[in-house]
Amino acid sequence: MAFTPSENLPEQLAREISDKIIHNELKPGERVIEARLADEMGVSRSPLREALRILEKQKLVALTPRKGARVTPISAAHIEWYYDIFEALYSLVARRAAENATAEDRGDMQAALRQIETAAADHDIDAYYEGIFAFAASGLQAAQNPLLETLLRDLGPANRRIQYASLSSRASDLQHNVRFFQEMYQYLAAGQPSRVEAAARAYARNEKIFALKIANGDKPREDAP
Repeated sequence: MAFTPSENLPEQLAREISDKIIHNELKPGERVIEARLADEMGVSRSPLREALRILEKQKLVALTPRKGARVTPISAAHIEWYYDIFEALYSLVARRAAENATAEDRGDMQAALRQIETAAADHDIDAYYEGIFAFAASGLQAAQNPLLETLLRDLGPANRRIQYASLSSRASDLQHNVRFFQEMYQYLAAGQPSRVEAAARAYARNEKIFALKIANGDKPREDAP
């Protein structure tokens, strides 16, 4: 699809470059060549530099004076920091969603769960990846907490990058992983906030194990817990 500039150009550019980083088109440690990107996207280097500053705040690139930007590595320390926050925030989302979900919210979550289950059965990583974010988005909507939504939106690019890197080596493990989402939905539908929260924490801890293996250069075992 051709890139079409919008009015909020730096933010749009940041999303486009973020997507390249998430999908490993720009690899960890790789230098971001401003002139090449500007030419590819048909924009000047000024809004591109603003976009890179946005990505720096999102911890996707590191900017060095007179040396430009490089894609940040996915380090073990970064993953430790990230999952400390991920577990705390998403377990709170899970509890509040169980307390506040409407019939429409539950329907949205069930639809996302079906996508997750189908993608896992087909070993379709991209569909699974989109399904888990649809599930999270419907849970966040159900939680009815705008501040939580803001905090998690800021973590979104890092979340997507870590999840994609981890899932890309786990096609045969997806069906095993589905159980976390099934449990979360089951407990939410039954109106059991503490159990939904516990299931969300278990999921976060499981994902952290896989992400740390990626950061340490290990290929996760397909039968890992």
